[in-house]
Amino acid sequence: MNMTFNERRALPQILVFATTRWQLAARIAINFADCGCRVDALVPRGHPAQCVGSVREVHRFVPLAPLASLVAALEEMQPDLVIPCDDAAALLLHALHRRCMEQSPPLDGLPALLKRSLGNVEACVVAGSRSRFMDLARASGVRTPPSASVGSLEELREWSRDHALPLVLKSDYSFGGQGVALAKQWPEVEAAWVALKRRPGFGESCVRALLERDTDRLRDWRRPPVESLMVQAAIDGQPANRAVACWEGEVLAGVSVEALRTQHATGPATVVRFVNNPEMEDTARRLVRQLGVSGLVGFDFMVEAATGAAHLIEMNVRATPACHLPNSHGTALTASLLARLRGESPPRLRPRFASGMVVMFPGEFRANPCSPYLQTAGHDVPWEHPALVRDGLEPPWAERGWLAQVRRRWRTSRVSGLQRRGSVLAGSN
Repeated sequence: MNMTFNERRALPQILVFATTRWQLAARIAINFADCGCRVDALVPRGHPAQCVGSVREVHRFVPLAPLASLVAALEEMQPDLVIPCDDAAALLLHALHRRCMEQSPPLDGLPALLKRSLGNVEACVVAGSRSRFMDLARASGVRTPPSASVGSLEELREWSRDHALPLVLKSDYSFGGQGVALAKQWPEVEAAWVALKRRPGFGESCVRALLERDTDRLRDWRRPPVESLMVQAAIDGQPANRAVACWEGEVLAGVSVEALRTQHATGPATVVRFVNNPEMEDTARRLVRQLGVSGLVGFDFMVEAATGAAHLIEMNVRATPACHLPNSHGTALTASLLARLRGESPPRLRPRFASGMVVMFPGEFRANPCSPYLQTAGHDVPWEHPALVRDGLEPPWAERGWLAQVRRRWRTSRVSGLQRRGSVLAGSN
């Protein structure tokens, strides 16, 4: 199998890879197609990328055979770049690279493709290990909140004596706001500790797999126990993100946004505002250079309300929601990445959002259809792909289908029964 980049190809070949059903992979695919690429997608069944006409072919990602489905897509397409769109996808690329290097001789071309797509492939593991990454960031001179790795509630109590509430608890290799808990009172800290260390039972894993149409959930109950969590001092301020396109440790272009609204306390942004923050830009440059990464990368910050200082809280070695937004110069991050791949200058486009604020689709539309931001901010809606718009306005996967309806009715009837029982007991007293 020859995976060597062919400079004589008329169109760059891009494989967008996702293990979740987030719309992000579809939006990144649209960006690359608009830049004149041939784009394929490796995604689970029912993924929104199937709604995008500019995606030439959709390869099915099978959660119960992840590496086999990844290798099959790579062999069939032979892409020039692979773009992971969630952390699990990035870690699978790392696992494939490790397996290739353990073979003697390594599979022809695959290690070169993975290195071209990710740069330093080990950066996926470093960024996913939260405490290890925080240590590396501090050693690089980056501003971070106080944090530590703790293996027991006793260690957590000892650390918290020197740090005021609220606290943030995080588990390794979690993403999308999952595996993160903000605790404002000590009982909440203890509850978060138990919840983040708990593994779901077999029955719960089966229900989640059916609700989310994700057979990978069937393996949740067999995952190794969580040995430790990272505790981090919470910063009073505003969430922010710096998304960059980079190549072998060099930042090519970037876009910085501040979150005005989020899905929940630790979730993704639904309304953002473009900002110019030199500290965030410098942090991204330092860590991209330190880790030697390539591709699309995102950095999460908390901008302190009192001082304006940008505290780095996380790095994602994969595409993040801000990656498909053009920067203040009208340059798409995907265009900058492709220009470096082909040895050209990136084209400049007209900035799409004159107000400086953007309502992210579909988050704010689902969360609050009457949001005032829908009247004042620019809309990030892919109108040219109506099937994708319809998919975005559908309920989340866990709320679709007959099983979700049965579960919702059961919960409603249970709550009503408890309320009736409480009314009867109150009347008898």
